[in-house]
Amino acid sequence: MFTLPADFSDLVQLDSQTGVVISREGKRLEFKQNFNATDFSDYTKALATFSNSVGGVIVFGVSNNPRMIVGAGDMVDEADWVNRLRDEFDPEIPFGIREYLVGGLKLYAVGVDASQHKPVICRKTRTKVVERRGEKKDVVILQEGAIYYRYSGQSRPIAFPELHAMLVERDNMNMRKLLQTLQVVQKIGLDNAGVIDVTHPKTKILMSPETAKGLNFIKKAELVEEKGAPAYTIVGEVDLQKIVRATLDEADKNLPSEAAKLISPAIKEVYGTGQISAQQLTLLMRHMKIDGDNHHCVYEKKMGRKYVTRAGLKAVEEYIRTAPVEALEAFGSKANRSDYLRRALRKRNENALVMHATSSDAAPQTIDKPAGS
Repeated sequence: MFTLPADFSDLVQLDSQTGVVISREGKRLEFKQNFNATDFSDYTKALATFSNSVGGVIVFGVSNNPRMIVGAGDMVDEADWVNRLRDEFDPEIPFGIREYLVGGLKLYAVGVDASQHKPVICRKTRTKVVERRGEKKDVVILQEGAIYYRYSGQSRPIAFPELHAMLVERDNMNMRKLLQTLQVVQKIGLDNAGVIDVTHPKTKILMSPETAKGLNFIKKAELVEEKGAPAYTIVGEVDLQKIVRATLDEADKNLPSEAAKLISPAIKEVYGTGQISAQQLTLLMRHMKIDGDNHHCVYEKKMGRKYVTRAGLKAVEEYIRTAPVEALEAFGSKANRSDYLRRALRKRNENALVMHATSSDAAPQTIDKPAGS
């Protein structure tokens, strides 16, 4: 978001006694006396030219000849500017808008920085009716596909030298960013690095499964922390359910039915018999709160598939072995639970009998007879 200065004198030079404006229109500044709804596309076009060059500001409330502070009428809401710019140009143009009071007169300024994603391209053709020498003509203000550029005091389609320089600078900037990113990755280690994609309405965090492991987040005053793992504050609209992982290894692409077969040996080992189905595995992972967490279990929306990773298989097997009763409560039927408890009780009794028999079969202690008996 472009930030405008709080003091109008930091934006425009003027004679405070007479209200005469000393600053001139140029590459970064344009004056308008009033906001006119029929000229809205002229204003957005000027902002686009600023975005494609070095940034700039439109000031409303300054007369043309002479240049004086005269004040402006009502201004449309900021939301109207947002919608109009989004409708007419791509990529989106971040801007700032501010109201000033100078000598009791109200002025408005709308400004933009140079775009970080040049070129900004017009996405819609706009015309308006202009009267010249008593004749009304439909004049094109915006042309779809055009790239507008700010020359000294003038907004018009970009010429080849400026377009070529813009594209070269964009490539150089991308290379600098890539090198800086690689330097950061080298410094902190490949296994500890992730990438933030800020081009979507909800920011996405892309990282490998190993990097994502152990990360916890503070979001909207909700503290999530486990076993002392580090916590990270997320500012803005970040969807933590969309932590996007790197491309899955083939060994992590286990469909629920395949994962159930891989886990069945552990089921037989712990419960003595039987196997687990894909549906039961899902119930168990939901109970463990790892279903769809993008580490143990991944939903691939593009293909409409769900995968259980190696980490997921390991976590489920460990849970079954360490908490067999709780695990069975989550996925087993009532008959399964009763059968397991009966067998567990029988095994415990058998172990107790074995221990008792072992104790009884132990050699009796020798008792020495008293002397003289």
